[in-house]
Parts: sequence; structure tokens; C-alpha cells
Amino acid sequence: MKKILVVDDNPANIGILFECLENAGFKIMVAQDGGDAIEMAENINPDLILLDIIMPEIDGFATCRRLRQIDSIKNIPIIFMTALADIENKVRGFECGAVDYICKPFQQEEVIARINTHLTLKEQKDELLRLNREKEKMISVIAHDLRSPFNGILGLLDMLSQYFDDFTDEEKLNYIKHAELSAKNAYQLVDELLNWVVSGNGEIEFKPENINLSDIVESSVLVVRDNASSKYIEINIDIDKEIEIFVDSNMMSAVIRNLVSNSVKFTKPNGSISIKAESCEKSIKIILRDTGIGMDKEIVERLLSESGSISTPGTNNESGTGLGVIISREFINKNNGNLSIKSIPGRGSEFIIEIPSI
Repeated sequence: MKKILVVDDNPANIGILFECLENAGFKIMVAQDGGDAIEMAENINPDLILLDIIMPEIDGFATCRRLRQIDSIKNIPIIFMTALADIENKVRGFECGAVDYICKPFQQEEVIARINTHLTLKEQKDELLRLNREKEKMISVIAHDLRSPFNGILGLLDMLSQYFDDFTDEEKLNYIKHAELSAKNAYQLVDELLNWVVSGNGEIEFKPENINLSDIVESSVLVVRDNASSKYIEINIDIDKEIEIFVDSNMMSAVIRNLVSNSVKFTKPNGSISIKAESCEKSIKIILRDTGIGMDKEIVERLLSESGSISTPGTNNESGTGLGVIISREFINKNNGNLSIKSIPGRGSEFIIEIPSI
């Protein structure tokens, strides 16, 4: 049921609107001055506000301006109710942030029609914003996932270019084969990611199924191994071949790639990364440990909250925003799981993914 906040100090007007809107199936809340309206709007987050202009203390124009300054409610449609039908006041109202006017005395059919129109427009706008956020997230996933395999390829080619005359023919061939394998893995990853985008019709598709945990971890880590090798970082996987989890395979692959890539980025050369799994009573725990530079409590809390990205360079000056961990957390939550992080500066980090048991 859509919630309408009616702001008017005239009991007669309130009575007419209350009956009209209630009969139309809306839930009605009433405020009789601008101060109460602002407080109520923050508390109940209505779908639309009907706002009288002429009120004591804070008039409708000032109330509208203040409502538009509050982030949590600034996009709520506001329709002015007034007997002031002159052009100057209408323009002033639109400048304050109103989306429409209803003139007194009220015509009930007009009131309902205008409310429904602006509720529909808001729903369409919210859906477009949601789709844009999904597309931005998908682009971020693709960009983040592709950096690691291409860093590995570039590292191998750079080594060949700088020390070509120092290598034996056998060593050169070995590096070329590694670069070729990395390129094939990167191409396969691009193909998988693009198929994921197309199948989702602009959204990040969610299709959970039973998958073998060991298989998906092995395949996800494959595209990161060359980048890890270029830093002489060892990646060890110890997962029972029989463990299965019920998740979206694309999302879980992205989670593993992102977290392992993140550990490679923030682990110094000759370090190590381990990935293990534990079967608990009600969940499967996937534990990724690294010997990286670690994080302080504030950074961990930001990564596990909605605080946004964090700009921190990797141990080889790789760009780092924390985006991989943030995206991973969202994908894990989507699969009814949970991500926790334990970290000590200078001693490494531990990422624990908990997924409900099948």
C-alpha cells in the first residue's frame, strides 16, 4: 500500500483528502506544519507528499526546500496544494523542488490522477536508476576481473623483453607458452563474462544451482596464477572434492577471482595464499588466508559496510580501491551467505565466506 503524507493546517482540507485518498487505497499520514512534516517524512519515508503552501511558521516553499536537502528523502515527489494559482507562485514552487500543483478547491478525480501519475513516474525512475547501478556493477566486475590475467601476461612479456638474451631457448619457449596459456584463460574469462552480461538483459542474473566447490575454486584461481607467479606467490588449494554448494556459479567465480586477486595484490613477493573449506553443521566455510600486508580495523569495517571504495596501492604499486571485496560481499549476500574478515597489519588477512549447507 502506497503511503501519502498530507501536510495541511486546515482540518476541513485534511478531512476531504483523507476520505478521498483512503477510498483510493492509499495509506494516509497527516502533518499540520512544516516542522512535523520534515520529521515524519524522515521517519516513515512516504511514497508521495501533498504539501500546502500557506502554513504558520514554516510555509510550504521553505518546507519543500528543506525536504530536498535531506538525502534519504530528497527524491520523494512533492505536489503543492494551493489556492495561489498565479504563475509566479507556480514557478517558485517548481524552483523549490515540487513536481506538480493541485489547486483548491479540490477535484477528487484530478487529485487521484495526478498522484498516480507521479507515483508511476517515480517507480520508472527508480527502476532506471536500479538498472544503471546494476550495469555499473557489472562493468566494475568485468574490469576488475580482467586486470589480474592481463597483469600476468604483461609481466611475462616484460620479463622476456628485458632479459631476452639472458634466457636459454628452452626458458624462452617456456615463458611464451605461459603467456599463451594466460591469454587463452583471459579470453575464456572475457567470453564467460560477456555471456553473463547478455543473458542478464542488462541485469546481473541470479541462477543458483548445485556446484562442486573444488572445481569452481580451481577454475577461478587459474586466471590469477600467472600474476601470482610473477610475484613468486604460492597459491595452495585444499578442498574436499565431494563438497557441493548451492550458489550462482558466475557470482561465486567472481567472488573467488576477486578475493584471490586482492590477496595477490596486497601480498609481498615470496608470500603465500591458501584456500580451504570446512563443512559445518549448517554451512560451508571457505577460508582464504594470505601473508599480505594486512589491514587495520577501520579499513575492514569500511569494506564490510556501505562506506564505499578505499584507495590503497598494492605491494607492486598496483591500483587498489577495495572494489573487489565490496563486490564479493554483495554477491555473497545475494547467495544467502556472509563474508567476514580478520586482519592484522603486517601479518596478513583471512577472508571467511559462509554459505548455507545444501
